[in-house]
Amino acid sequence: MNDRQKYLSHHNKFEMKKKKAFVLTVFFFFAGCEKILLGPEEENTPQNNFEILWKTFDENYALFPVKKVNWDSLHAVYGSRISSSTTDAQLWDITAELISTLNDGHVTLFDKGYSRWANSSEINARIANDFSLSLVRNNFLANVTVAGGGYITYGKVRNKNIGYIYVATFQGSNSGSGIDWAYDIDKAVTDLSGCDALIIDLRNNGGGLKVTVGIIVSAFIDREITFFYQQEKTGPGHYDFGKRVPLTAAPRSGAPRFTKKMALLTNRFSGSGSEHFAQVFQYLPYATQIGDTTFGCFGDVLNVAQLPNGWTFRYPCRLTTTPEGTSPEGIGIIPDVLVENTKEGIEAGRDYVLENAIQYLSP
Repeated sequence: MNDRQKYLSHHNKFEMKKKKAFVLTVFFFFAGCEKILLGPEEENTPQNNFEILWKTFDENYALFPVKKVNWDSLHAVYGSRISSSTTDAQLWDITAELISTLNDGHVTLFDKGYSRWANSSEINARIANDFSLSLVRNNFLANVTVAGGGYITYGKVRNKNIGYIYVATFQGSNSGSGIDWAYDIDKAVTDLSGCDALIIDLRNNGGGLKVTVGIIVSAFIDREITFFYQQEKTGPGHYDFGKRVPLTAAPRSGAPRFTKKMALLTNRFSGSGSEHFAQVFQYLPYATQIGDTTFGCFGDVLNVAQLPNGWTFRYPCRLTTTPEGTSPEGIGIIPDVLVENTKEGIEAGRDYVLENAIQYLSP
């Protein structure tokens, strides 16, 4: 089964599930578990909504082994604040505080109309003001080309024989099979093949589909690489998991590749799929990661559950670890060279991360 067939198979299974009695709008940044959990027809009270949310996490959330939170104690702390007179606004604040203890970018609570949401990660409360693609294009690049339906921007660094590729997302698109745009990386690599070095920029890329990550990263690797292992939650216990399944990346047969000296740029908003990409680059001796540590969310999405009051919440169903057995969840992929941009620097026309990469790659 090729990449397009895998994507379409997953998409069709998902669409069939949506046509059942309950229909949920599913927000997912990283393709993962396919099952959708719906709350039963139960009493719509503040206490019951809280209990269903707490128990659903208790039995199904995959990252308790690495989060090191006492979920039972948190039940006592937050559950004691809820009574039959608790308002919707108060219940929202209490449940949002509860999930914030997990500090997980793949955990989100949505209200009934999806007009309001609360994410568990503290990084999502930050303002993304340390990167500007327009600044990069206007101040650093020549011969700029936009490809991949707008998801890929590439060109050459001015007065240098260094290529630059920015990938804005790994999400599926609304055209073709949804992943066709990712194959435009081949055109970018071909056009920049004469460069001595290459910069790949994933700053502010919050992730997307595994298949698009695989397509794009395959253009920069010289061999098959096992970069992560994943275990799916299989039971109600916090340590009930299936076997470790390897995640691998491999070059595509016949596709162009760039395996000269490279710099990978990341920041705190490089999340999920971008972090899988960055983890692959940890195994490339000719690549160096420059910038800030990535977001730190690796648990595959998505399980979705619905409460009696109509709120929905999503949470990851798989635990991700490195081949060595450690988990970067809540930590991120740490760069080889730490460089941080500032809002003031960007406003002054400076991109210290990109400048550092250019200097590093220059002969």
